Amino acid sequence: MNSSDSTTLGIGDVARRTGLTERTLRYYEELGLLAPDRDGGGRRRYDGGDLDRLYRIRLLRELGTPLADVDPEAMDLQHLTRQHLADLDHRMAELARVRERVRAVEDRLLQGSRPNDDALLDLLSGLSTDEPALTRRTTLLVYRDIAAAHSFLVDVFGLAPGPIEYDGERAVHGEVHAGDGVVWLHREAPEHRMVSPLTTGAVTASLAILVDDVDAHHARVAASGAPIDYTPTDMPYGVREYSVRDPEGHLWSFQTALAETVGP
Repeated sequence: MNSSDSTTLGIGDVARRTGLTERTLRYYEELGLLAPDRDGGGRRRYDGGDLDRLYRIRLLRELGTPLADVDPEAMDLQHLTRQHLADLDHRMAELARVRERVRAVEDRLLQGSRPNDDALLDLLSGLSTDEPALTRRTTLLVYRDIAAAHSFLVDVFGLAPGPIEYDGERAVHGEVHAGDGVVWLHREAPEHRMVSPLTTGAVTASLAILVDDVDAHHARVAASGAPIDYTPTDMPYGVREYSVRDPEGHLWSFQTALAETVGP
């Protein structure tokens, strides 16, 4: 794509033209995959170079590359478009095979013959599954003070910061990232019976996060004064873990897998 074109697009325009959400585009920025310029009002402006990178990112994802391994600079654009064409050719060939199975069954029906079981099984194999694809998990926790919770989770627990959205001076949504998972920090919404543990006086959800060194993580968190439920302990289910409360009472467990012991 030609990045010398002076025309730029806002985030809403890019979202509408590509079918992506604005949240996804912002998430790519957080991961360092995109870096659009900003105008005088601080609004994102996407030029040809940004669209080039976005195409590379989306195509690599379409071809099955895990998001953590996506590198838009790893291949030149011609190589990627060649892969895109090969993928499309494969899909078209598969559709042609399915079409031929359907046509063969239709021919039998027109001749007054019932299709045999193998033919019906072939038709079924060409249909998409009714089960929705599960592509990513998002955990949601409810907080009275989203901004304070966001700071704590980043500064004390070491989670990666995501965006915070405000309604005036009040934070109404926040995000933090734990490895390949995202945690949404949601406002209290009594109309949906969603409230903080500060309101209920009880915890109804708990998160377990894998870390490289649970003892080192515990030492850092304990030094902050966070309330530790129990110190690092070897558990019978194969992890060494400790548990700690965040400022609003949510229970978090941090774990490291125990090395497997090999018998004599």
